[in-house]
Amino acid sequence: MISRRKPTINPDTAFSPVAGVSLEQFLGELGHRFDFSEERPAYIDRTYLDSFDWRLFEGGGTLCFERESHARRLVWTPHDSRQGRVMLGRVNKPPRFGWDYPPGAMRSTIGPLLEMRALLPRIDLVTRVRTLRLLDDERKTVVRLRVEESRPRRAERDDDELNQEQPPVAVRIVTLPVRGYDDELADLRKWLYDSDRVTPRTPCLLEEAINATGGRVADYSSKLDFEFDPDMPAAEAVREIHRFLLGVMEQNLFGVREDIDSEFLHDFRVAIRRTRSALTQVKGVLPASATDHFKERFAWLGQVTGPTRDMHVYLLGFDDYRDSLPRQYQGDLEPLRAFLIAHQKLEHGQLVERLASPEFEELIRQWRDFLARTDLGARSKHGDKPLIEVASKRIREMAQRVFEEGDAIDDRSPPEDLHELRKSCKKLRYLMEFFQSIYPANKIGGPIREIKRLLDNLGDYQDLEVQAGKLRHFAHQMVEEGATPADTLLAMGMLVDGLLRRQQQKRGEFSERYARFADTENRQRFQALFGNRGGK
Repeated sequence: MISRRKPTINPDTAFSPVAGVSLEQFLGELGHRFDFSEERPAYIDRTYLDSFDWRLFEGGGTLCFERESHARRLVWTPHDSRQGRVMLGRVNKPPRFGWDYPPGAMRSTIGPLLEMRALLPRIDLVTRVRTLRLLDDERKTVVRLRVEESRPRRAERDDDELNQEQPPVAVRIVTLPVRGYDDELADLRKWLYDSDRVTPRTPCLLEEAINATGGRVADYSSKLDFEFDPDMPAAEAVREIHRFLLGVMEQNLFGVREDIDSEFLHDFRVAIRRTRSALTQVKGVLPASATDHFKERFAWLGQVTGPTRDMHVYLLGFDDYRDSLPRQYQGDLEPLRAFLIAHQKLEHGQLVERLASPEFEELIRQWRDFLARTDLGARSKHGDKPLIEVASKRIREMAQRVFEEGDAIDDRSPPEDLHELRKSCKKLRYLMEFFQSIYPANKIGGPIREIKRLLDNLGDYQDLEVQAGKLRHFAHQMVEEGATPADTLLAMGMLVDGLLRRQQQKRGEFSERYARFADTENRQRFQALFGNRGGK
């Protein structure tokens, strides 16, 4: 018998046969120990849903759309098995976005996790459910045992045509109590824990099924998470950064084209910005001629994706715009919503055409081929130098620029000075995030947090100005395109006024934010980290 530590008996624990033991072998052994009868099998179609970036799974659970006979239900299963499954509601078809759910458990559970992301099917399973009734000497049912065999759905077909020759990707054995027979239930559970034929199953069904089919849950992230050797050639580190960012672009491309949700384009554009920043800020590491060429081409890509993203931003912010107005004027903004929806569709159509163009396809092909070259370091000025040396020098130079630009700003400085400071801060942030793994984690975290806080203020300040100007432009465009109610134009004017007042508030907060970033302690951190070989 296999020796193993007996876990605490949890009534919600599921079991699965151990490797090398089939379900029928387990049931044969069960029959030697208990008398049972089996009910007619039932079938459940399960579609597990999550966002492209796995926000529900990362947020603590799984969402499943179950179809059993004529029943349709959404079920939320927390990773913490002690909380148990929660039926969120009965629906014929799961809504696509969190805000599409009616008020109640579904919206309050799913909405905050999804935010603006759409639900996507992650895996379709057909589960064969066999219910065994364990009997006593009087043939009374004392315990029920639920056995689930889940297989991927390969094609649309009736439940009774399920291909049983296809091996299941997951087998779950669950005990179900019968009132008045607690001792019998405890006896069965103890027998399961003691058996060498089954083992307690801890991963969730979604994770187990995806792993069994060769996939991996939470397999996408746009976050920069590199592990670089400080002494590796700088060109090799930069190549890895660019390959990762190219992968992010390619993974999001289908969602951008299909307009599944706004975050596909957001992540696509962030990868473009980071690519351009790595090309321009990590100087002398890649061949100069190639750097100039690709900077120009990725700048073009950033430009053609901008108008669609603008429409996304204003549509996502529409509810906040409306709610910022007095209640009696909120309904007057609805024509603006219709305008934004119509123009988002137009801009997206033009974007799809550009992403299908020879220019885009050639850019991606050339960039991929360039990153595959083995002589990048030898063909550049600093590519073969140790990464810590190149990174520290460039971060030190950019930090000095940020401090000089920030120190020069006072209450009389024009908005353009804050905009230039924001651009420099973004470059500094990207540099630190690209190479943070070569510096002590307990030291570089502080400077990164401080630059993010400063950028939040500068970003809000500029975004509010841009939004106010854009809404004024929209108002003129709406008048040119047709009759627009005067009340809508007045409401938009009130909205612009509120945005500009908020912008001035952010301007007033800048001095405090910058003073915190530029205090003596933070300047000393920068000097200690980047003043020589990164403090190593």
